[in-house]
Amino acid sequence: MAHTILTMKLPSWDRIYFFAFMATVFAGVSYVSMLVLPLVQLDDPESPEVVTVTLLADGQTHLLLLCLLPAVLSVSALLATPRHHQPDRASKVNIWISTILVYVFIILFIFVSGILFLPTAIMLTAAGVGSHVRRREAYSTVKASAGDFSGHGDGKKRRKRR
Repeated sequence: MAHTILTMKLPSWDRIYFFAFMATVFAGVSYVSMLVLPLVQLDDPESPEVVTVTLLADGQTHLLLLCLLPAVLSVSALLATPRHHQPDRASKVNIWISTILVYVFIILFIFVSGILFLPTAIMLTAAGVGSHVRRREAYSTVKASAGDFSGHGDGKKRRKRR
């Protein structure tokens, strides 16, 4: 058993895809928690009790459908992001528009259920910022063994001075 744990590997996804994937997972968990958690308080004027029920039990299906928006936006960002390399310009625009719309959703629905989608917004922000950060390309072993170090500098050139 210990041997299989040591040999397990994570998928070799690009970090932007990983952030978009985690945003989608958080959006799914948030939506499922909306279905399960009692978010609505019902006051009964005849008794001093306060009853809490879920949104589905209260019959607020329109609100549940509207709360699918962050999940759809994070899935859109996930589908637009390439799995193994950096995203292109259209993917970056998709990630940023999805991020902005999720933040707008959180602001508009902060008192209903918006705060549940805050981890989704944070992961989409990480994907958006990470997509604009320049990174060095890894040199292959062929170039390194051939002595091609262009871009890394050759050090000081020694000249013969007379």
